[in-house]
Amino acid sequence: MATIGIELRVGPNDQGAEINSADFNRFYTFYAEDSTQSSNRVSYSKLLKSLRKQRILPSEAGLDLLNVATAVYAADTCVNRGHYSDDGWTRQLHLFVPVSNPDLWKSQEELLKQLLNFLTGDLWHISFRQSQGSITVSKRTLAPTNHHTNIVCLFSGGMDSFLGAMDLLESQERPLLVGHAKSSDVSAFRNKAFDALRNHYSTLDPQLIDAFVRIGKPKENGLPIDGENTERGRSFLFLALGVACATGLPDISQRKQLYIPENGFITLNLPLTPLRLGAYSTRTTHPYYLSLMQELFDGLDLKTTIINPFEFKTKGEMLLASADPAFAASVDTMSCSRPATRNAMLETPGKRHCGRCVPCIIRRAALKKANLPDSNEVLRSDGYPPYRTDIYMEALPVSKDGAPGVGEHAMALKYLSELVRTTPHFLPTAIRLTGPLSNPEESLAVYQRGLAEVEEVLRYIRIVDSV
Repeated sequence: MATIGIELRVGPNDQGAEINSADFNRFYTFYAEDSTQSSNRVSYSKLLKSLRKQRILPSEAGLDLLNVATAVYAADTCVNRGHYSDDGWTRQLHLFVPVSNPDLWKSQEELLKQLLNFLTGDLWHISFRQSQGSITVSKRTLAPTNHHTNIVCLFSGGMDSFLGAMDLLESQERPLLVGHAKSSDVSAFRNKAFDALRNHYSTLDPQLIDAFVRIGKPKENGLPIDGENTERGRSFLFLALGVACATGLPDISQRKQLYIPENGFITLNLPLTPLRLGAYSTRTTHPYYLSLMQELFDGLDLKTTIINPFEFKTKGEMLLASADPAFAASVDTMSCSRPATRNAMLETPGKRHCGRCVPCIIRRAALKKANLPDSNEVLRSDGYPPYRTDIYMEALPVSKDGAPGVGEHAMALKYLSELVRTTPHFLPTAIRLTGPLSNPEESLAVYQRGLAEVEEVLRYIRIVDSV
């Protein structure tokens, strides 16, 4: 099996590890906080600017974890599975990362490899070395932050994270929102969702950290490499960003809480068909993955507890239980897995819900469960309807010109629904196979309720073979 090496260097004085790149099938070096480099650059600039604004200084251990997570994400997004795996999925990746305490990190290496293998399905090896540089939040001394809280809430701009933040604010907490975003596709929605919260809860004055990390893609023969778009490892980066911010909050002796709001149906994220393993079955908030992350946090003495408040609730139940379901539904949150289109001529321009992916269908099912308006005829402020495809009104072809059609995901959900109906033991077995669970009965129950919500939408969808 091919082995790909990934090295992270931090700061302009970092000379890197003594590595013979010829020992690897491919070797890439990424440069963080080094303006002298013109390619393969990692930029924390938006994050650091936001931290300075809030006067939050993450701990050394928190910044080390951020560097490790950046190296993981760089490897995950630049190493193509099709090119560098024997089975079309599993890659062998070797990371070289500078940290402030190599001995501490070496004591966590086996746990980290186990965690990443579960999350991404890859084989990982990680070599730690003494750091020669560090992430500098501010070159001058900052006054102590006035954001007094022990709660950080990841805030993507999706409906789940919006409801999670809303619940905390309703209970008079003032969480620090960490607005992770993997691309510009969703950052505008996240910002609008935050503005809605800030206006609605103005007396609490919630604050947002813009936690965007930019990783420049390597080039070969003058062109960017193909890279990999499955991004199974992005959750590791998001949690690292959250805990790094948590370590910078006042009262370092007090244990912090890191909220990662996600509905229980998508948390388990069963493969919908036998063909939907791998890329379609992410483990972003799977309970076992979060338990491994908690173990890592504790091993690094980060004094932070991970909480998914919606582990045993469906999206519809979350919406109904919120203090103001109509307000939550009225905000332009983003649930879609592909909000930008590659063909504006066919699908019209703008970033909005595709309407046909699994998260979009679950969103519409939640709105139906809560008996809230969800018409595609009510145009957005940009003059376009909220969904590119209206699953209630359009026939959805499963294929088009030999390629998957817009009905692909609805068909997969219908397949799963029929399989559960006709094979009584399938669902309990499938849920246990997703990974170890602390409460498999509750996980089964929430998945059954979530599937029932989706089935109320599926009954109105008309699927055709092709177009």
